[in-house]
Amino acid sequence: MEKQNKILLYISCFILAYWFMTKLVNLYDYAVIGAIYELTAIIIVISTFLMPILALIFWIKSKFSTNIKILSPIIISIISILIMIYFPFLYDN
Repeated sequence: MEKQNKILLYISCFILAYWFMTKLVNLYDYAVIGAIYELTAIIIVISTFLMPILALIFWIKSKFSTNIKILSPIIISIISILIMIYFPFLYDN
């Protein structure tokens, strides 16, 4: 169970970094990065919404433990969803 929590934490951090990058950098200024973004966007969107569900399942299996290693993927996933939806783009077009 400990290894699964670590993997969820790393994936949640990657998703958070992905959404920060898309909001801070104009990805279409760089052709290669824009192409990578287009290829990975749907996978990241799906995983952004599945990650809190998986984290909740593992939290329920751990009998609602208040261990930070179990709760942090849930918190990071919620922050990722909020950034994806509400955080404005910070670059000028």
